[in-house]
Amino acid sequence: MLPLSSPGRVDRDALLQHVLSRWEILRRGFREGSPQEVGEEPLKFVLFLTGGVEHEFTRLLDASRGPYVLIAHPGHNSLPAALEVAAALRERRVRAEVLHLGDREAPGRLEVLLRVSELARGLRGKRVGLIGKPSPWLLASCPDLAALGEKLGLKFVEIPPKKVLPLQGEAPPPGERVEPKEEELKRAAGLYDSLRDLVEAERLDALTIACFDLIREGVTACWALARLPSEGIPAACEGDVPSLIALILSHLLTGLPGFMGNPVDIDPKGERLLLAHCTASLALLEGYRLRSHFESGIGVAVEGRLQEGPYTLVRFGGRTLEKSFFVEGKVLGEETRRPDLCRTQVVFKAPKGALRKLLREPLGNHHVLIPGHHRAVLEAFHSLFLSEDFRSQ
Repeated sequence: MLPLSSPGRVDRDALLQHVLSRWEILRRGFREGSPQEVGEEPLKFVLFLTGGVEHEFTRLLDASRGPYVLIAHPGHNSLPAALEVAAALRERRVRAEVLHLGDREAPGRLEVLLRVSELARGLRGKRVGLIGKPSPWLLASCPDLAALGEKLGLKFVEIPPKKVLPLQGEAPPPGERVEPKEEELKRAAGLYDSLRDLVEAERLDALTIACFDLIREGVTACWALARLPSEGIPAACEGDVPSLIALILSHLLTGLPGFMGNPVDIDPKGERLLLAHCTASLALLEGYRLRSHFESGIGVAVEGRLQEGPYTLVRFGGRTLEKSFFVEGKVLGEETRRPDLCRTQVVFKAPKGALRKLLREPLGNHHVLIPGHHRAVLEAFHSLFLSEDFRSQ
């Protein structure tokens, strides 16, 4: 955080300590940095101790890209300076949020923004493996990777699917099995081993794989995508990048994987959504069985029971993920086991009126469940880094 004050008007250090002593969350989150250090942060916090620093802000940080959080307090013309700078930044289409410490909601908002800063910092520099192209039916899930990489600081690494073949698995996956044969179990384990080796060789932090391309090889990726996220590697099906971003955010927010699923049945009046997929991270499951892959009838899929409790339903959309959908609700402990759907089936209960938008303004197929309630942080993150009215300088 960069404190700014007009020279000679007040004792800068005394005023800084006074401001920090009045607002505990500011004191807890305060780490003073140089203009260069603050300018290199993905989310830049600037504390206006006094007025008269508008040109000083321009001199120190004008060359830096946004977004900015401009913090003002109720004295020394701090707020007028922050408002002037915010207006100038917005004229240049640079995202800036003014946080006035005199607002009773300011402590809660600052806590949210500090978490957003951690998220943005956690994304910077991550290497994301794209193994194959998105499935052809994902018409609205193929974002502009160059723009997305620039916004979030991600490095996308394109990898041909042949890099994970041939498969040499030996130890089959553990657990009760229904349809899969021994050879299918070994091939599924081999794909996991191959992906794990690829993660190390390419120094990947996350990956998505065009898993349906592997079906012609007699193997599915469902087992590998159940294990990798449980080991700290977010992994998405079908080459879906928007869902992978949500899965990465789940790890950063909670230390836990998310669940990526198809919204297959919805009751808006009853506020119930049924999601299904043929895999789920083992870290989220209370129990599982090994099944065949639903669409193809081959390979190894995971039929699991997701832990019940609070979750946030997430979907990003648009060419640069400038659109979003966030709903807080809970996963119910119901078991459906419908034979006409993918193997792991999850019942999500949402607040009244929350699911209508999914039908009115759909952003695509796959949605991600993140453990816990995180709507405020995710909305702030999206607003500052991805929303359509954000433009870098």
